Amino acid sequence: MKKTLFRLLLWLLVPSALQAQSLQPDSTFRTGKLANGLTYYIRHNAKEPGIADFYLAQRVGSILEEPRQRGLAHFLEHMAFNGTEHFRGDGKSLGIVPWCESIGVKFGTNLNAYTSVDQTVYNVSAVPVGRETVLDSVLLILHDWSHSLLLTDKEIDKERGVIHEEWRTRRSRMAAQRMMEQALPTVYSGTKYADCLPIGSMDIVEHFPHNDLRDYYHKWYRPDLQAVVVTGDVDVDRVEGKIRRLFGSIPLPKERAERVYYPVSDNQDLIVAVEKDTEQPIMLANLYMKHPATPDAEKNNVAYVRTDYVDRLITYMLNGRLRELKHQSEPPFLSATAHAGTFLVSRTKDAFSLSFGCRQENVAGSFSAVIGEAERARRFGFTASELERAKAIYMKSAERRATEQNDRRNNYFVNKAVNHFLTSEPLLSDAEILKLYRDFNATVTLDEVNRATRSLISDSNQVLLVYAPDKPGFTLPSEQQLRSYVAAVQQAAYEAYKEPALPTLEGMVAASLASNRKAGKATRKPKTGSYTDAGQGVKLLSLPNGVKVYVKPTNFAKDQVSMRFFGNKGTQLYPDADVPNFSFVSGVVTASGVGTVSEPTLRKMLAGKSVRVQSSIADDEQYISGSASAKDLRTLLQLTYLYCTSPRTDSVAFNSQINSMRSFLTNREANPQVTYNDSLAAIAYGNSPRMQPVKQATLDRVNHSRIMQIYRDQFGDANGFSMILTGNINLDSLRTLLQEYVAALPSSAPGSPTPITRHPSPAIYYPSPDIVGGTSAHVFRKQMNTPSAVVTLLYTFPEPYTTKADLALDVFSRVLTIAYTDSVREEKGGTYGVSVQAELDKDSNPTALVKVSFRTDPSKYAELMPVVYRQISHIAARGPEPSSMSKVKKYLAKAYGQNVITNSYWDYVVYNRLRNGIDFDTDYLQQLESLSAADVQQVAKDLLGSNRRIEVTMLPE
Repeated sequence: MKKTLFRLLLWLLVPSALQAQSLQPDSTFRTGKLANGLTYYIRHNAKEPGIADFYLAQRVGSILEEPRQRGLAHFLEHMAFNGTEHFRGDGKSLGIVPWCESIGVKFGTNLNAYTSVDQTVYNVSAVPVGRETVLDSVLLILHDWSHSLLLTDKEIDKERGVIHEEWRTRRSRMAAQRMMEQALPTVYSGTKYADCLPIGSMDIVEHFPHNDLRDYYHKWYRPDLQAVVVTGDVDVDRVEGKIRRLFGSIPLPKERAERVYYPVSDNQDLIVAVEKDTEQPIMLANLYMKHPATPDAEKNNVAYVRTDYVDRLITYMLNGRLRELKHQSEPPFLSATAHAGTFLVSRTKDAFSLSFGCRQENVAGSFSAVIGEAERARRFGFTASELERAKAIYMKSAERRATEQNDRRNNYFVNKAVNHFLTSEPLLSDAEILKLYRDFNATVTLDEVNRATRSLISDSNQVLLVYAPDKPGFTLPSEQQLRSYVAAVQQAAYEAYKEPALPTLEGMVAASLASNRKAGKATRKPKTGSYTDAGQGVKLLSLPNGVKVYVKPTNFAKDQVSMRFFGNKGTQLYPDADVPNFSFVSGVVTASGVGTVSEPTLRKMLAGKSVRVQSSIADDEQYISGSASAKDLRTLLQLTYLYCTSPRTDSVAFNSQINSMRSFLTNREANPQVTYNDSLAAIAYGNSPRMQPVKQATLDRVNHSRIMQIYRDQFGDANGFSMILTGNINLDSLRTLLQEYVAALPSSAPGSPTPITRHPSPAIYYPSPDIVGGTSAHVFRKQMNTPSAVVTLLYTFPEPYTTKADLALDVFSRVLTIAYTDSVREEKGGTYGVSVQAELDKDSNPTALVKVSFRTDPSKYAELMPVVYRQISHIAARGPEPSSMSKVKKYLAKAYGQNVITNSYWDYVVYNRLRNGIDFDTDYLQQLESLSAADVQQVAKDLLGSNRRIEVTMLPE
């Protein structure tokens, strides 16, 4: 109670002018409310020409269910796709799903919905709105969702099985889902939240009377609780008129239930909820410190945004300290995160939380380290340098958002409007946020932040939620012991946090450049020639050290540059004895920092810069990928230079990685899915040592020196490397940067300014194995807490490595997915979904792979398998359904238009042209249009004709 009062007092310390100062809403949104209470938001956005997103947001969720209706809010969401007044799906008119797919809107990708505790949101996204009739029809879908679901007995009964399989899928994958359901009655004792998760009760889902669902629908789906959101390439005035005419006629019930947001009570003593599960691999602890949520009516003022800004600074700085704690040979925890936001599933209560993975061999030590660091911050606050870095991070983020405010896709603006309607979050433009953050940056003091820290981080009104393994050999502390851990840490003595001065990145790079030039006996300063045309708007610059730089300048995002720097070595150069090292190369190098500084120090040095760099080694390639804001391109190239020339050997970071992984793997096989994945890989690749998973025994064979040797071998010679840069790039200034950093990389190329001796090519290569041939079926059993049949089919077959073959394979996988949705999910109610993945790889033998996988009730397994096989045979014998071909073609054509205006797409195109000799962009639309049903049918014939099929099934014991 004292902490609550203290936080309220802090609110009073905010200048009264800020408390009264209202926020300036984003004027680019057209907002309004109809006489029946329905709210609308419309925003024109030309980023995706001819495309718009349509959403129906509702202040309705599972918290409003009566006991007899548990699970029906979510069930109703499913039913919204199974027949409405104008989209009946009964032969008289198309249903919503087939109609949307007929215009290129894909079910599950562009057409979807979700239900949570307090809200339900439907969307029809990425809609091609070039035709007026399409826009009208999509608004009609939203209208029907709002008011006109059919909810026929037949469709309700068909959907019961689908819901049950969704329940099975969610519970099977994560033990935490099951444990959360079990813990909520303790965490929320005496409140409506004690039993509120949307998936509900399967007993009710299987047996509820049809009218129970209709009762919920008619009671809660009403215009005063709904908002229509439209963003995209639309005429705002015209859309507003359509919404007013179409939705204005929906009646508002005269007698309507009150929409209550249920409170959450405070607690004097620590609430402890502990749940165990045999499939939980590690012990997870979550300590919540509750405090009042800001009332919705008080969110539209500057003080609310300022408080949120300060909370963000606090959690950022504390998370930085927690990351530092992991940089020990024996890290005290597996992971740790601090967060400020809503308390679990209840938006009426906020909380500061600490979530951490415990080392099972020292649970008390994990509690002491994580909670102790938070307690240190509460007592002594943060330092001026920490605050300066945190402010720089958020200023940079705000500046980037403002710079790119006209480069955003539709869903960015949709989310702003939906959050404003559902949770009253301020509807602010990015320019307005930047203006506020600039003011906060100048006026928020260290004293203010430290006072807020003492309020946010508390030792009262606490809840401890623990998810733990249930296995022999692990002794879970008792509830009383856990209470004592928390109490002891919060009462212990601490010293103030101290940090050393930081070096500069520029100084470190300059020293490395000088050292490498001296060591390599550099003959001259690197110079670059002129750019040449490489096609598709790409410019090529050949550097004297053998690096070729391909630049694709774009204006898709004003503050974005992406980089891919790659060579053609990879793990294929090393024998099986090195396999244990491969999985750790990237992680160890990243965790070790670079040059002369550790990773935590490097992170601090980069505060205020928007840059990311990651190195990795694949089977036949080594690469450094990265991205940066346009202003931070220099830093991106500096880091690339350092990761090539000055990787840091840090035994502490290495031991930290190994010891953390050793603790994490203690209970590795607890989840049956892990056993299944291991078995699938072993069967598919014939127990190849190069495809073995990382287990505890593997760690004993990981060698730090060898890891660093492999890394330096892979990145120490720049000769033959290629770099792809995509984004907002000035070619002239780029050439200067490339000359300074990339051309200076040591290389064995003749005439290299920083020459090194070339290593001879190996006589033997060790590539990753191909999937084994032949036809086989494997069935094994495993104890499961949620009984399931888990099935994977692997088909490998030869296809030419061409753009046409790749496109035909892609279309085949998509029409097969549609067939499975219709037959296995909708007709049989046998699964939440069948996944179909397809891949064409020129280096595999054979080149094509199709993977079909699903999870189902064990009792339905025998019934579904013939259906799964029959759909492939049907396409091979008769070709794909014409309607499916049309749907897939329209979707891919629309998706192409969305993709070509992104940097990631052009990085993909240029990379494949260079690496694999294939152009996935030129003539794509023409190839798509000309692709025939016979082409797709031939893929199915090739698949079946190869007689290469592996079936792996796991059933419960």
